[in-house]
Amino acid sequence: MFTLQNFENQADETILQRGKQYFDRQAITSLEEAGENIWQAEVEGTDTYQVEVNLRKNGQISDYFCDCPYDGEICKHVVAVLYALRQETKPSSGKRQKARIARNVFEHLVQTLSLAELQDFLRHYAAKSKDFRIAFELFFADKDARIDSAKLYGDLVGKIVRKYSNRGFIDYRATFGLTKEISKILANGQAFIRQNNFRDAFTLARVVLQAMMEAATQADDSAGNIGSSLSEAVELIDTIAKDRQVAPDLKEEVFTYLKNELGRKLYYDYGDFGNELFGIFYDLALRLHKAADFLDLIASLLPNFKGPYDQYQKEFFIKQKMKFLAATGKTEEAEQLVQEHLDIVEVRQREVDKAIARKDYLTARKLIADGIRIAQEKKHPGTVSGWQKQLLRLAVLEKDTAAIRQYARKLAFDPWFNREYYRQWKATFSEAEWETAIGQFIAETTARITQIWNSQKSQLLRLPAPPLLNSLGPVLIEEQDWYQLLELVQKENRLMTLSNYHPYLAPRFPAEMLQLYLAALKQYGQQADNRTDYAHLVEYMQMVMQDIPQSKEPIKALARDLQQQFPRRRAMLQELNKVLN
Repeated sequence: MFTLQNFENQADETILQRGKQYFDRQAITSLEEAGENIWQAEVEGTDTYQVEVNLRKNGQISDYFCDCPYDGEICKHVVAVLYALRQETKPSSGKRQKARIARNVFEHLVQTLSLAELQDFLRHYAAKSKDFRIAFELFFADKDARIDSAKLYGDLVGKIVRKYSNRGFIDYRATFGLTKEISKILANGQAFIRQNNFRDAFTLARVVLQAMMEAATQADDSAGNIGSSLSEAVELIDTIAKDRQVAPDLKEEVFTYLKNELGRKLYYDYGDFGNELFGIFYDLALRLHKAADFLDLIASLLPNFKGPYDQYQKEFFIKQKMKFLAATGKTEEAEQLVQEHLDIVEVRQREVDKAIARKDYLTARKLIADGIRIAQEKKHPGTVSGWQKQLLRLAVLEKDTAAIRQYARKLAFDPWFNREYYRQWKATFSEAEWETAIGQFIAETTARITQIWNSQKSQLLRLPAPPLLNSLGPVLIEEQDWYQLLELVQKENRLMTLSNYHPYLAPRFPAEMLQLYLAALKQYGQQADNRTDYAHLVEYMQMVMQDIPQSKEPIKALARDLQQQFPRRRAMLQELNKVLN
């Protein structure tokens, strides 16, 4: 349990010290109990940061937040506030009682002031503070049709964005404060929905969406803060579009708004917000029977996506159109569109699945073959591999052993070893047949790689032995051919290679592996020239000492030899002492 009494035991020592310094020098400029169990504070640092702590009556800290850019578990600003809260909430402290009395005084004034006195105060304060006036009008926007809430929210959000911009750009640190303020505004939208005030909720959501979408184009949002605000706005619009209590004319308004906004390429350039909004537009088009508007939008969008990086988005719209035509009963048009766009992998895959479902394997095989040809023309090896998996699927359904062997073997090694396909290939042989087949595979692979290695004799960086382990290592592990695996590892004799095959060979051949390690570790230590390399050297040494019991003294002797050989490398001496001690 994280509490005011034990937080010092659970926070990083450096962060704790810095937080205590902030508390001691009175960097907390504001601390107040904003609501039940909720404390809010302002802490002066390189900037003024907003801290919020959810503190239960027993001193348990159930949640906390700071808008500083620190990415760790708890920042120094929160720690400073926790120190302040511990002092503030002591039974002997009268401050909390004073705060409660202050709130009671405020409530008493609200209850006892006359209407005229309250109205005078509101007029006086609204004249002095434009922000207060805007907040007041927005809160009561549903009481007066003359209030232009879209303009008021636009002014408010625009002011917040400008506050966190520097010459039109919002840097990484500024996004934290910006989105915290925007989230507070979006919270009003959720409150509107709970009150069934869907119109103001929609007004707020679209204002925030547009403003933050523009802000994203001039910001470093690597922390994803602006993206989170955009997601909240999209979610708000989605809630409004789906709620059955929303009036038909407002749903029409949402539909029209989305149609206009989604025509802007901006929405598809940052994250998936355009596609998420398009999904809302799709659902509304079906419910409101707006087929013509939906198809018109897609027709206007497709010409905007012609670039080499636009293929995904273009395919998204085509698939949405197919889905919409089918959903609205235009099956012939949908089928025609499918046939026109079989170059889209997902579309072709659906046709393959249909053919397989009706056991039309000939059609399925032709579709797959054409898919492979298209993928090869586009130089998409991953897609080629995907279609080969479909050919294997067909081979299994047709119980075609030769085809299963062909495709399972290919997929087992293309491009990297795949245990599942390897075992599927192996399962098609009897034990005697497999011994011949795997022996032939190993011989062919060895000959091919050795031939390539021999052709590289003139190259300066040629390996000392044919690099067989990448291709044959996984096979020898599957076949538990430990002697042949050891032989290949001995030929390569590199520290990384030894480490890779250590779990398999160290328990079975400790003496042989120790000799290989001593030579490789010595070479690595002589070539190491920085703290990171020295630390890695020690990690390898400690691993060997742990898993090969007879290695402890030889490894320590090697560590002492390296220390004597490089007495001026202080970092190396310090790291090697971890082995010796």
